[in-house]
Amino acid sequence: MTQETHASDDYEARLEAAESGPLKAAARWVVALASATLGDAEYEANEPQVVVHSRLDDSVLLRMTTSSLEEAERLIVQIREDLQALSTEEFKAEWEGAGDKS
Repeated sequence: MTQETHASDDYEARLEAAESGPLKAAARWVVALASATLGDAEYEANEPQVVVHSRLDDSVLLRMTTSSLEEAERLIVQIREDLQALSTEEFKAEWEGAGDKS
């Protein structure tokens, strides 16, 4: 009898803040403050990201930048469900091309 392995054995999904230079970060804060002043609380000063890391060496398999924390939270739930349900090969095939382009 073979034991079924899941992508979650090899990878984990985390919420992270996007790394950006000081000028871009300052601009995002200005826009976020202006947006909040106008009553739009949806704009995030830090771009939330969902990042799938290898459990073995912490390398990044997938990085997806989102526009809001709510979007990132919905996405990480979906990714974690797929990590639990799919094999590593199936997960890679399902999410290939969905990440940010470098």
